[in-house]
Amino acid sequence: MSEYRGLDFLDYVIIIVKHKVLLITLGIFVLVSSYLSVRFFIDEEFDSEALIVSVESDQLGGLSSLLSSFSDLPIGIPGISGGGDYDMFTTIIYSRTNLRNLVDEFGLFEEYGHETMMETLKELTSKIIAGDTKEGAYQIVVRSTSPQKSVDMVNYIVKNLNTTMIELNIAKSRENRLFLEKRYNEIKEKLKDVEDSLVIYQNESGILLAEDQAKSSFEVYSQLEAELAAKQIESSVMIKLYGEESPNVTGIKLSVEELEKKLADLKSGKDGSQLLLSLNNLPEKTMQYLRHFRDVTIYNKMLEFIIPLYEQSKLEEQKQMPMLQVIDEPVLAEKKSYPPRTLFALIFTSVIMFFVIAYIISREVLIHSDNPKVQEIKENFSLRKSKKA
Repeated sequence: MSEYRGLDFLDYVIIIVKHKVLLITLGIFVLVSSYLSVRFFIDEEFDSEALIVSVESDQLGGLSSLLSSFSDLPIGIPGISGGGDYDMFTTIIYSRTNLRNLVDEFGLFEEYGHETMMETLKELTSKIIAGDTKEGAYQIVVRSTSPQKSVDMVNYIVKNLNTTMIELNIAKSRENRLFLEKRYNEIKEKLKDVEDSLVIYQNESGILLAEDQAKSSFEVYSQLEAELAAKQIESSVMIKLYGEESPNVTGIKLSVEELEKKLADLKSGKDGSQLLLSLNNLPEKTMQYLRHFRDVTIYNKMLEFIIPLYEQSKLEEQKQMPMLQVIDEPVLAEKKSYPPRTLFALIFTSVIMFFVIAYIISREVLIHSDNPKVQEIKENFSLRKSKKA
């Protein structure tokens, strides 16, 4: 046996050049065939897109401006912004309900030809691209078999998205209204009780006004009690709207604790003031009168705080203002977006030609190789073939 010297790069080039006519002819045939196959057997699809932004809105209807009228109550509830909630947009668009509505509206179950609705929804999901852009807007792209259907599907998604956001906003306003309505009714009923109690005590005791110093002490105490009650009602509203862990709620809780400490000092005479009397040292009848009067003051303050909120929440529940604004309307696509025929044809042709060239090289190597192992394989193969014959 001759010594095996192996094959170098030029050997492979020679093999390819030797079959150049076959390879060129086959490459052209495969390229044309694959291009025509993509052209006639894969449906064209077109993209249409819309660009939208979220409309900034205060879900409580401008409560910040209402609260500014309370000069003696240091209360402020930040506006709840409806803008920028693009995660909610994405959730709604890809929700099963929205996708199912799209399938029913545009007959996609028959168009896609799947056996199950799950497979249909999965394919529809792959044909929708939705997400926020770097510029702070929100983009919705839909791919369909016709330009007009793509436009119609985008418009349908935008309309359904706006409707759903309005419904969610109304539901939130309804929750706020029910919460405030309950507090309003409780405060109103309690105010009636304490007013009746004050009148009854005045008739029984004959006390109409306390001494000036006692009254001054009471006014300071009542003012602090009113501020405390207002802070407490504000705290309950904030907890309802934002949750226990909100930084705004933490600040309010600290204010409540400080007011409670001041009230305790005033009541026990530890506030350090020589002009104000300790409530514990007031005569019993005067104390009872002041307590009744204090309760009336407190509940009046609470009612003064809650009424504007309650009335505004009733108005908000009836609003159906748009929650998004369309910046770019969807338009008819001027050219297809899928499939890329030339790219597909080139990829398919490259794969076929790779295997053809690999086969030709392997065949040439097996025929002309001096490799002892290759020779042994050929001899064994020939021997088996002759035995079968």
